[in-house]
Amino acid sequence: MMIRRAVPEDGPAVAEVQVRAWRAAYRGLVPQDYLDAMDTVRRGARWTDRIDGAAWPSAGMLVAEGDGGVAAFACFAPAEEGGGQAGRGAGEPLELEAFYSLPEVWGSGVNQRLITGVHEALAAAGCAEAVLWVLRDNPRARRFYAAHGWEADGTVTEEGPINGVVLPRVRYRRKF
Repeated sequence: MMIRRAVPEDGPAVAEVQVRAWRAAYRGLVPQDYLDAMDTVRRGARWTDRIDGAAWPSAGMLVAEGDGGVAAFACFAPAEEGGGQAGRGAGEPLELEAFYSLPEVWGSGVNQRLITGVHEALAAAGCAEAVLWVLRDNPRARRFYAAHGWEADGTVTEEGPINGVVLPRVRYRRKF
């Protein structure tokens, strides 16, 4: 499994990973009709544009790629905190905005390799601290981040509503 910077051509594969990960990880948390309606084509186009427009090193995406293609991805950008955008200067917070993998690689070590790559990229970007948001009711993800040095800072917000359901999210921080 190779960890590398994403290129715009990865957009469709990234969308496939995201949709499959959401359908597996968020079953029972997110309304099933929302999960069923997730469209990889539209998401792929958005990811392609996002990858193409990323201002590396303060914003970008890493993918974990094996013989079968992209198996996981993570993206980061300047953090949006307190209603304004931070992260414009060196040392200001960046946000790990997405971290998803195909269910069949969960527990295989792929995610550990990818989070290590993310930590290295954030540190190389001059990031002194990063944040991420995780669903409060996603203990698997919360354990994963905690095991890799991320700590909940007590801030809780709500995502949604997604088809009528509001999802509480917890903010985590990590220093570099």
